[in-house]
Amino acid sequence: MKKALLLLGVMSFLFFSCDKEGGPIPSDKKLEIQKDGVNYVDERSIILPPGAYDGPRLIYNAPSTINPSGIKESIHFTSSPYKKGNRNNKEFTFSIYFPVEGGVSLNKKYEIKPINGKEIFNIEKDGRIWDHEKDLAYIRYTEDYKTYHYGTGYISFTHFDDSGLKENIKGSGTIEFSIANENGSRTTLKGTFKL
Repeated sequence: MKKALLLLGVMSFLFFSCDKEGGPIPSDKKLEIQKDGVNYVDERSIILPPGAYDGPRLIYNAPSTINPSGIKESIHFTSSPYKKGNRNNKEFTFSIYFPVEGGVSLNKKYEIKPINGKEIFNIEKDGRIWDHEKDLAYIRYTEDYKTYHYGTGYISFTHFDDSGLKENIKGSGTIEFSIANENGSRTTLKGTFKL
């Protein structure tokens, strides 16, 4: 009898953890961003298995107290937005990385420019992106994981709480950046996040 009740409870939990289309129920932790006037979103699901990753991520690497030459204090924000209602069609991915000293300052615009002025990086022609970045601040955007666009812009925090695990940092704020296109024009992305 106990096993039947437990099975019924688990099945009910799984049934109510999906939306009408069978997808995961989104939480209030999300990124809302416009790309050239088109709205995109990236939302975390309310229920995820342990160790699973979904939605935008904000990671804070605290300075190493054991090995000062080891991990640098830094912020890494990454997201793969999609048009609302089209969760399985993530059209692009972007990452923002920047070193900090003494924690994150609220309402400060962390301005970021392309590394050495290089705005478009092609893996087949230019090599590995990690050799290019070398712990320098960047905004990296890609649609195909072959060509990366390094943007000019900023990230700013209105709230930041690093009291949890480094993968479960809470923060909210704004992001704005532009990238160069292959044809010489620019694409602008602007949005808010709450994680």
